[in-house]
Amino acid sequence: MARSIDDIDRAIIACLQADSRTPSAEISRRVGVAERTVRARIDRLVQDGVVRLVALVDPVVLGYTVTADVFLEVELGKVQEVAELVAAFPAVSYVGLTTGDRDISLQMYAESVDALYTFVTERLNHISGVLRARTFVIPRIVKSIESWTMPPRPSDNGTPEEPTLLSGSNR
Repeated sequence: MARSIDDIDRAIIACLQADSRTPSAEISRRVGVAERTVRARIDRLVQDGVVRLVALVDPVVLGYTVTADVFLEVELGKVQEVAELVAAFPAVSYVGLTTGDRDISLQMYAESVDALYTFVTERLNHISGVLRARTFVIPRIVKSIESWTMPPRPSDNGTPEEPTLLSGSNR
């Protein structure tokens, strides 16, 4: 069962997504609740797994300027095993099992197109059970997980309603 999120939780999450280092006192002022309430709500959101407080690394800044999505076709019965092997590679940032004509979707970062090619042809294609790899270089990412926000909750009349800060103030 999904955990419910009320307007206070939504407002706190919106503040943290805008800047995860925002002090509880500032969030308290923006949301219109006591600082103690903010700290307790954040603790509960983390404990319940609703939010994760992590430092994200920007691969481009570190020299990993090539992003690629790779789709693998895998032998029947080996999908989970191959996915776990692929997930162990440091260059891979995401692995998902898919439906359709490919079995595994992954996203990876490389220092160059040549490094990407070498990784796909010499590492991925040599994993037992991998039948075929289709690689797509991603020249520009428009939206990623860091910028994902919760969809608006339905209002009483069934139309989506945008979350707002309770105090009515904007960031």
